[in-house]
Amino acid sequence: MMTDSSHTQTCAAHQNDPRFAELIRIAHDSGASAAAVIPTRKIVVDPLLADKCREPRCSNYGLSKSCPPHVSGPSGIEKVFEGFHQAVFFKIDVPSEMLYSSENREVFQLLHQAAAGIEKSAVGLGFENARAYAGGSCKNIFCYAHAECRALSQEKACRHPEHARPSMSGFGINVAELYKTAGWDMGSCGRQDGDTKDKLASVCALVLIC
Repeated sequence: MMTDSSHTQTCAAHQNDPRFAELIRIAHDSGASAAAVIPTRKIVVDPLLADKCREPRCSNYGLSKSCPPHVSGPSGIEKVFEGFHQAVFFKIDVPSEMLYSSENREVFQLLHQAAAGIEKSAVGLGFENARAYAGGSCKNIFCYAHAECRALSQEKACRHPEHARPSMSGFGINVAELYKTAGWDMGSCGRQDGDTKDKLASVCALVLIC
């Protein structure tokens, strides 16, 4: 197992590692509209954002092991960041009407699957500590047909460990600042096709790699 000191030294040596470009390629192949490697020191954590899960209470609050109050929150994620220097941040653009409709579950399923896939690829490339965070409640995304999260039940076993990842919201990760760091516009996305303007929205995920 890699120690914290050797992990830090190895990460520093990888800043120009071609494997970063490979992970960006994998992100695009997984459905990402854009992807970037960003330094973890530029990831902003805001406890007030995490508090919004509780008040006004999110409808998914407490329903899964990867959402508050069952996650370590802002203080916990900041400790995690101490062991990493780089992360892959990616987004998936979709039509706004899809994201804000009954079809959005498929969008978030794709997001979690892509994040988990990039995490797995990073481990395969030698970044053994890689870990992914996505958006939305995994209970609502993958286990909506079940009465409870099995990871919170007596069985203690997640039904979808290969895909379900913790939500960034519960840790207070500031997505707006992530967009700025990546150089992307978080404002109204649009594409002009003749007289028709198709508005786009996006979902995003973060994979800590080294």
